[in-house]
Amino acid sequence: MQILLVEDDLKLGKLTKLMIESKQHIVTWVTDGRDALDYIETSRYDIVLMDWMLPSMEGIEVVKAIRNQKIDVPIIMMTAKGTLDDKVTGFQTGADDYIVKPFDFEELEVRMLALTRRFSGRVSEKLFVGPIEIDLADQMTHVNGNHVLLTKKEYLLLTLLMHHAHHIVTRDLIFDKVWSIDDEVTDNAIEALIRRLRKKLGDSIAPYQIKVIRNMGYSLTDE
Repeated sequence: MQILLVEDDLKLGKLTKLMIESKQHIVTWVTDGRDALDYIETSRYDIVLMDWMLPSMEGIEVVKAIRNQKIDVPIIMMTAKGTLDDKVTGFQTGADDYIVKPFDFEELEVRMLALTRRFSGRVSEKLFVGPIEIDLADQMTHVNGNHVLLTKKEYLLLTLLMHHAHHIVTRDLIFDKVWSIDDEVTDNAIEALIRRLRKKLGDSIAPYQIKVIRNMGYSLTDE
């Protein structure tokens, strides 16, 4: 699953990200409420894990903004605010589930899976761009019906480009989505990854291609 983790506690955020990734999920981690809203408005996630107390914009306000924009993404509130009134406020604002800190990571995983099952009839499990198809549940990639074996980073990059097809994906966003905080990244890492992905996709994705947008980033486009 593609998961957006919104947590400003660096120690807890790092640990939560590592634990969720150990379950083979793909995690984007942000520490600021306004940044979270920007990501949700421009990318697709299977689930959002939202802290309540955040810099610049509280988590509950982010949830309210998401629902006001009719964005139908499952949201779990993660907070130490565990009174009945707090929970009622969270649910009334638009949260779908609620887990009180400190929590057990196995419980969080169970809650995420249960929530995505509830949404499974409403949330698309596949991405399509031209001849490219990605099954998000199985993390399988096909081009013109033929399976293409990708590494984890190649898969993450292609998924990101497909989410933003015909738009520019900046280098900063690629670094944030594809590499983890602990990765050692060389200056030409993105270029090398793009070359490998292009080689695997070949000409079979025509008329689509991964274009370099000078000084800005990359775009999956047929223009």
